[in-house]
Amino acid sequence: MTINLSQFKNTRIYFFITLLTFVVYGNSINNEYAIDDNIVVEGNQLVAKGLKALPEIFTSRFATGKQEYEYRPTVLASFAIEKQFFSKLPESQTIKEKKRKDKLTQANISHFINVLLYALTCVLLFKLLTRIFDGYNILLPLITTLLFLVHPLHTEVVANIKSRDELFMLIGIIMALTWFIKFTELNQYKYLIFAFLAILFALYSKRNAIMIFGLAPVVLYFIKADYKKIGIVFFSMVLVFVISILIKKGLLTGKSTRNLLFFENPLFYQGTIIDRITVGLYCAWFYLEMLIFPINMSYYYGYNQIPMADFSYWQVWAAILFFVPLGIYGFVQFIKRNPLGLGILIWFGVMLGVINVFFPIVGIAADRYTYAFSIGFCIVLAYLIVHYFKLDISKNNIKVKLPSVMIVLMLIISVVYSGRTLARNSDWHDYITLYTTDIEHLTESAKAHALLANTLYPMIAKEAQKNPNNPEIQKEIQKIIYHYKEAIRIDSNYTTSINNLGSVYVNFLRDYSTAIKYCAMAVEQDPDYLEAHFNLAFSYQNSLNFEKAFYHYLKVIEINPDYNKVYELLNGLLQKYEKTNEGIQSLIELAAKSTKPKPIYISIANLYSLTANGNYTKSIEYFEKAYQLDYSDKVLCNHLAKLYQAMGNSQKANEFFNNCQ
Repeated sequence: MTINLSQFKNTRIYFFITLLTFVVYGNSINNEYAIDDNIVVEGNQLVAKGLKALPEIFTSRFATGKQEYEYRPTVLASFAIEKQFFSKLPESQTIKEKKRKDKLTQANISHFINVLLYALTCVLLFKLLTRIFDGYNILLPLITTLLFLVHPLHTEVVANIKSRDELFMLIGIIMALTWFIKFTELNQYKYLIFAFLAILFALYSKRNAIMIFGLAPVVLYFIKADYKKIGIVFFSMVLVFVISILIKKGLLTGKSTRNLLFFENPLFYQGTIIDRITVGLYCAWFYLEMLIFPINMSYYYGYNQIPMADFSYWQVWAAILFFVPLGIYGFVQFIKRNPLGLGILIWFGVMLGVINVFFPIVGIAADRYTYAFSIGFCIVLAYLIVHYFKLDISKNNIKVKLPSVMIVLMLIISVVYSGRTLARNSDWHDYITLYTTDIEHLTESAKAHALLANTLYPMIAKEAQKNPNNPEIQKEIQKIIYHYKEAIRIDSNYTTSINNLGSVYVNFLRDYSTAIKYCAMAVEQDPDYLEAHFNLAFSYQNSLNFEKAFYHYLKVIEINPDYNKVYELLNGLLQKYEKTNEGIQSLIELAAKSTKPKPIYISIANLYSLTANGNYTKSIEYFEKAYQLDYSDKVLCNHLAKLYQAMGNSQKANEFFNNCQ
């Protein structure tokens, strides 16, 4: 089959790329929210404010709360803009709701925008590759782009709304590289400014955009740019990086509080540079397998799905034997400005930054980490295909004869990869679909087991309230227990899973002795684990062990006096065992040491009213102490007014009634 490349107009190619993107990823548009979407978009109060939130977004981190992430304002801003225009739509739907009536949701809008951004990325990539491979016809850029477009490893980036940071980052990098090339060719400094803004956009989408420091010189060398201009480009990148840091420091306050846990990557806590290298080699081989055979893709890997590999692992030696000679060969070919060398250098160079060698990576490995370096892999694969079939891809050759075997091969790759992508898109439908699908092959991932159990827990609790006699509930409870135990088996220090397992025995099975066993383990690992202390207190109370129940209730109040649900249970415990006075004395001592004594004072006041003779004078005294700490508390103010009124002190009652107005 002979094709005339002169008939391949750019506009037609752009349309074809966009159409193919929606064919391959269109079924993801009806998906809802999935992993980590709840951190940055679903239920995010800042994002929900819409356009009004933009100033605050640019002075905030990517996520706030117990864990605060890096600075990615462009991504949050895009979500806020969506909320502004689509806030009247429901945020999402459950599978049951969809079956009854499938409505358009805010999540669907976000998924549509992600698919649109991916189409834009592929169009921009094709344009960039035609400039890089200017000495060749469009066949090499086109095949590379199509391989990139259909590759299943990109499903996480497209089908996970939160991964818009990856989409934005690569768009910024591709645009910056395109404008750097234009600058070197046309010597117009406006393109440096455009590239400057594109890099800023990429950096404020995800800091991995720092890869531009390696990509730009490599690409510019390949196109035979003047060395002086390459120097100017490099200086401009340093300048934009410094400016981005200064802007961020000027806008942000405080430090990131991202607490990295052992199961996310043990290398954060242990290991030498040799350990990082061996784990890195294992990850490099793992990515090679996934790039060729993207079968068991996962939303999360972590420990021990990706092991802390050493030289006893065959994958480490396979990686050495494959990547070292290929890397040397690729570098030599790059020096000769061979497209194969460029592809290998982009593949290996970008991959080196995400395989734990220079610094540990959260999750150890991830499908989304392949997004940028898969461009290099696709260049290599495309070049090998055209080279194997001995196609003339020189620029002047516009009539190319494609062997039928090559056409069949490309169709097989496209159909197989597209089919895998379509199937994987469905896995990302929502949290529970994703977790239950992937756990089948994530048998050694502590976090995967924990996430599935954490997601099932509230669902089963809700169902148990509605239909307590449903026989399926007990099966689901056992499933939750199984996955928490698996998480603990893999990582015996997984404190939250240990406590959560204990809470299953408390809330579902009323097996307090087993609950005490697990929650005590959690407290042993983390003495300030509030929820574990609360579970222990409740379990000891139901096991008729006053002393230990009392101790752990007090510990909860010591850790967080605002944990309001503890007070009613404590008061009930003290009343049952006629230990009210002992409780009052202990709470007074706690209040004296606490930085937030108000709720403790209120509890003391309530306990005084529950003493044998009802000491209302002392009760009012402590209610007033609480009120003096917060004069805005109208409920407490009214309560005091009514207490004085009941005691016949109309003067004080009127005084408080007036204050409450």
